[in-house]
Amino acid sequence: MRVGMKGWMDAFFAIETDSKLLQNIMFTNQINPAAWVIGIDKVKTLRNPVLVDFRSADKFVKGHEKNAVNIPYEELWTFDNLEKLNKSKELVIIYDDSVVAGVLAVSFRLLEYRTYILI
Repeated sequence: MRVGMKGWMDAFFAIETDSKLLQNIMFTNQINPAAWVIGIDKVKTLRNPVLVDFRSADKFVKGHEKNAVNIPYEELWTFDNLEKLNKSKELVIIYDDSVVAGVLAVSFRLLEYRTYILI
């Protein structure tokens, strides 16, 4: 089929995965990730942002953005820490490695968070 996975799903052919996750993957890949990268001035224009600094606690203590909360990347993927993140807010990712920040952004977008990366 030459129309890709969407054509496959539109034709009601079986797929062996959760279709909601597949739809999120397809939607996420239609958006230019460069649009997720914003500066602090743009953060101030967001309706309900939460700045989350995923750097280590040591780096966070040495300096961080005003009002940022710290959830070290190594400790992120626990139920308790994920519960701290509210989907009704725009999640602004702070991390000192752009590749990891991008992975975080994609991961959270697949989980249906409105996500940005602070540069």
